[in-house]
Amino acid sequence: MRVLIINPNTSEEFTNRIQDIANRYALPGTKPVAVNPTSGPKSIESVYDEILSSVGTLEVGISKQDQYDAIVIACYSDHPTIYALREITDKPVLGIAEASMYVACMLGYRFSIVTTNEEWEPLLWDAVRHYGLTERCVSVRSTRMPVLALEENPENTYGLIAKTAKQAIEEDGAEVICLGCAGMAGLDKQLQKELGVPVLDGVVCALKLLEGMVGYGLKTSKRRAYAQPGHKPLLGFAEIFQKVYRTPDQAG
Repeated sequence: MRVLIINPNTSEEFTNRIQDIANRYALPGTKPVAVNPTSGPKSIESVYDEILSSVGTLEVGISKQDQYDAIVIACYSDHPTIYALREITDKPVLGIAEASMYVACMLGYRFSIVTTNEEWEPLLWDAVRHYGLTERCVSVRSTRMPVLALEENPENTYGLIAKTAKQAIEEDGAEVICLGCAGMAGLDKQLQKELGVPVLDGVVCALKLLEGMVGYGLKTSKRRAYAQPGHKPLLGFAEIFQKVYRTPDQAG
């Protein structure tokens, strides 16, 4: 099977890190391919960043969907392109936040998310509520560092992440830690050894869940919520976006 992993920001370093992690954990019959759009913000730390990143991310997903069996959106947020791509294709599409939170619930009763900047905390609480996991998430704690610090000063940021995760365990009662940024990929095993609880990399969680879904022959339901969008005029966008609509006779 082939899995497309889209990093919605334009940081090639993050994309390369995601590719390395996916290669490490993919089953022998799985070929993961990590890519990023060529336009958009270099990091995603706000709703504004999410929206700016969406068009480029969708363009990648639409243009490459036929070459893959499943798609990962490698941004630790409730990124809107997850749901748009579920409408566009019947192939399974997972976001790394959703994947890691559901896995966390099967490894412990309460989990905590350790993320980057403070502004991200309320957005991730919104994601927790959307996934129906409010009672299972004890905290969303930020290290109060920008996302790009993971790229620029990894040694210092590791210490902040470890300290914040330890506080979540000791003060909040977390039994599992979710790493709340794709840029934290690769830190899970060292942190797990240091903290003594499961530490989850969302990229790996999404990849392993998709291997199971594809192996089981599952596809996204097109019945209601993720039905293909109906045809309508679309102005000012590349033709690739118009092509995903149902034809006028299908729209009814």
